[in-house]
Amino acid sequence: MKKFIEKLNELKIIQKNIEFIEDLPEDIYKEYFEGKKPVEEGIGVDKHRWYETSIKVFEFEGKFLGVESITDMFSESSSVEDCFHTIRFLEMETLEAVIYREKQNEN
Repeated sequence: MKKFIEKLNELKIIQKNIEFIEDLPEDIYKEYFEGKKPVEEGIGVDKHRWYETSIKVFEFEGKFLGVESITDMFSESSSVEDCFHTIRFLEMETLEAVIYREKQNEN
């Protein structure tokens, strides 16, 4: 996974479309992303003045690849291409979290 991530990051892909997949080289898209749905998205939201980035996570043979890309635009006069955002690829891991809720009354 580390070599794959290094290879992707070395491409220094500048995001031009709100769906980052459209900016991937065709061979990488077809081999790794075609028909693949993220297992999680909206992680690590980072709001900038004109846009927001977040991470989508994809599973590959039990390992997890995060893709940090622009996921929302706040300016009607700007496009994704105007942001000059380089797509970032990250190795991800799963974590378990404890959540709390109000205890339900027992009858």
